[in-house]
Amino acid sequence: MGKFAEFLKEQSGEKPYKLIVFNHHGEAVRDVDKEEGFTDNDKVIMKSAKAAGLELHMVDFIGGYISDKNNKRYMNSFPIDKNGLVMPEKGKAEYQKPIELNPEDTLIMPRGLGTLGFTSSRYWRDMIADLELDGFTTVPSIKCWDNCSSKYLTDMLCRKAGLRTPKTVAISHSEDAERAVKELGGKFPIILKSSTGTQTGVGVTIVESMRSLNAFIQMILLYNKYLPIIIQEYIPLDYDVRVMVLDGEILGAMKRKVITDGSDFRSNVSLGAEAEKIEITEIEKDNAIKAAEAVDGKLVGIDFIPAKNREKEQPYILEVNSMPGFSGIEKIKNGLTQEILEHFKNRDNCLLHNEGRKFPTRNYMGYLFQMLIF
Repeated sequence: MGKFAEFLKEQSGEKPYKLIVFNHHGEAVRDVDKEEGFTDNDKVIMKSAKAAGLELHMVDFIGGYISDKNNKRYMNSFPIDKNGLVMPEKGKAEYQKPIELNPEDTLIMPRGLGTLGFTSSRYWRDMIADLELDGFTTVPSIKCWDNCSSKYLTDMLCRKAGLRTPKTVAISHSEDAERAVKELGGKFPIILKSSTGTQTGVGVTIVESMRSLNAFIQMILLYNKYLPIIIQEYIPLDYDVRVMVLDGEILGAMKRKVITDGSDFRSNVSLGAEAEKIEITEIEKDNAIKAAEAVDGKLVGIDFIPAKNREKEQPYILEVNSMPGFSGIEKIKNGLTQEILEHFKNRDNCLLHNEGRKFPTRNYMGYLFQMLIF
């Protein structure tokens, strides 16, 4: 049984684990290093993957596809260009050596602008779904990705879980704006958002009047008449809180101060907002974990506005991010990203989505059967 013992050891997670990070930055991402072509988040992931002993592959969604050969799956992609994770020059594109994929030693982590609502994103999403259906662990899962890709759906799921959120109304046409504002109480300012969000706060604005709201909606729908829009009550704040949740546990929290130079009202770290460590209350911890559960999230970032009485009142859950950034929270808790990657490196924390059980069961029996026969 020596070979079988070696097989068990190999399956225990001690061999190098592959981390496939799917990404596409596009022109909307602000923190791409023009010299290196990577964002701050990329750099944190690369450093943390190395420290965790992972075999890292950074893959651009553009041009990527999955192929099958000899009952094995392969990821095909263009090499990442140092000038910004883009395809090589037109006419000179050559695919790099295919990466063999195995659900038993590969973690799939989609990042960047792969959210529903962007060009080609449905294909990106379905490519990840294909891998998930084949037994790969994907973070986020497709269910979590879908739940968080629509801010309106996220809001509904959080409300059904008994959580407190800002009053939110969906708008499908410019003529629907007046009705929607009345549902919020008829007062301005209000917050206008695209229901399909990004990681950088793009598509979120504060609106001061009905005239401005109508103008914004008409402009948005002229650009994309099918783009879902939501409006929310405006809750004045000096800061909000980002909480990182992993498998029902709070990893850390940061206080993000609203940009105070008058150029913005948002608190995204990627937009220049300041971040500092904060201790959250028991009710805030409880609500953050419930928000993660509501969207079926293993690793998510919960954004909330604290209540006036933080010890007794529920916070306002603003968003649940299925692809939370690491660079901001890493400044608050150094080594957090490595901790996350090592968590998933342990196969006990990785379930086969299509079977709901641990990796090795099927393979142990198959291997044992082969040994008995041969």
